[in-house]
Amino acid sequence: MSARRILTVAPLQIAQALIGFGAIAVFTRLMSPEEFGRYALALSASMAAHTMLFTWAEAAAFRFFSAAKSERRLRDHYATLLALVFGLGASALVVTAALLWLIGFQSEIAALSAFAAAAAVFRFLTRITRESDRAALELGRFATLETAYVVVGFAAGVAFLTTTDFGAAAPFAGLMVAGLVVALIDAPRLIKRARGGIVSPQRAFTYASYGAPLALALGVDLIVQTIARFILAHQAGAAELGAYAAAFGLARPLDLVFMAAGAALSPLLLTAYESQGRDAAREAARKAFALLAVLALPAATGLALVAEPLTALMLGDGLRTGANAALPWLALAGLASGFNLYFFSEAFQLTRRTGLRALIMLAPGAVQLVLTTMLAPSYGAMGAAIAACTAAITGTVLLAIAGRKLIVLPIAWPTLLGASAASALMACAILALPQNAGVAGLIASVATGAAAYAIAALGINLLGARPHTSAVLKRLSIRVRAFFHTSFTDRAHVRRSW
Repeated sequence: MSARRILTVAPLQIAQALIGFGAIAVFTRLMSPEEFGRYALALSASMAAHTMLFTWAEAAAFRFFSAAKSERRLRDHYATLLALVFGLGASALVVTAALLWLIGFQSEIAALSAFAAAAAVFRFLTRITRESDRAALELGRFATLETAYVVVGFAAGVAFLTTTDFGAAAPFAGLMVAGLVVALIDAPRLIKRARGGIVSPQRAFTYASYGAPLALALGVDLIVQTIARFILAHQAGAAELGAYAAAFGLARPLDLVFMAAGAALSPLLLTAYESQGRDAAREAARKAFALLAVLALPAATGLALVAEPLTALMLGDGLRTGANAALPWLALAGLASGFNLYFFSEAFQLTRRTGLRALIMLAPGAVQLVLTTMLAPSYGAMGAAIAACTAAITGTVLLAIAGRKLIVLPIAWPTLLGASAASALMACAILALPQNAGVAGLIASVATGAAAYAIAALGINLLGARPHTSAVLKRLSIRVRAFFHTSFTDRAHVRRSW
């Protein structure tokens, strides 16, 4: 069941990975390193603002869907969410307009702020509906419309970048267009579901009491990332910031691995906890951890090992050296952060102790800012990446220890050790190849690493790989024989007719 759910959202993850790489390749070539650095700062700041303003309601749309359905109060649930969309969205636009009036409408910051605010409001509506789709296990609709948002946003952003003088604001204008397109699809459905429902301030307060601490925890992390980027830009220059941001973007596929597994597994874990209790949730968590380990460990290892040919292929000349040094550290940071967000944080979300999680995340944030301040002057982008990696690992340790006091989510140690061993074999196979920084070298490294990991996984029998592979090959053999038998019979029939 989990595999089928992951395959349902696989097209979305593939599209996000391709467009993520495409955006890095295009934006770093169409913008100067300094301009790309300013874009990265604006993107980080806008993500932090979106998280603090809107994410709590998006999280509640997912978390309270099952409860509202069991209570037969889905219309009230959707009516309250719709009221939040209009109320918060209108407030964000009014405040942005007031700020722009104060600072003037001609500055580059004004254009960035205007497009980013409009994009965020439309995105808020689409995220409410996407989280509702995910909670209802409508993963096909979730993947289709999320893919549409990603594709339209990238295409429109590139169009604005090449045909206007929007500069760093062009990608945000593209996201605004994408949000509007998808919102026009989502809004009628959301309004229909809310029709006849009662907007409940008490329900909204309950949603806020759950979602606000969660948004605060995520917001703290994003605010820390934003401040760390400002520190890096101040101490090492905008070009080093651009290199760090480019490496951060190249590490994005690792996030997509976690997002794909999380989109498929989080609803199952929540349903198990709500309907069957803690024991069922623990068993679901064990399976979730095993799947995350098998998918994410080789992805992080491979990303770190192909940093040189990947940055040479994807980035402009001014950003390659710094990004190449930073990418392995960001791959490790992404691995730790992925487990933090999609596994260890589940203990706090299931038990609705999201405020405790927010408090815990202050510690790794402080670690990252202190280390960035210390390392950025000497090591630039790599120093900032080392700081991010250290902070993410610190968060893993703290969340794991504190989460066990709320609900014990078991770690599948045999699978973790097996995936680590298979990833180590994969690393040896990649390192044994001749050094080649070109496209051929990248393709050879990826193909060799994937083959080595697959062989090791079969040998260790990760997640029952051998019987599953045997069953697939057996079914494939039967279909091939049936195809050729049918073709032979048809040809014989034709000859007899002649």
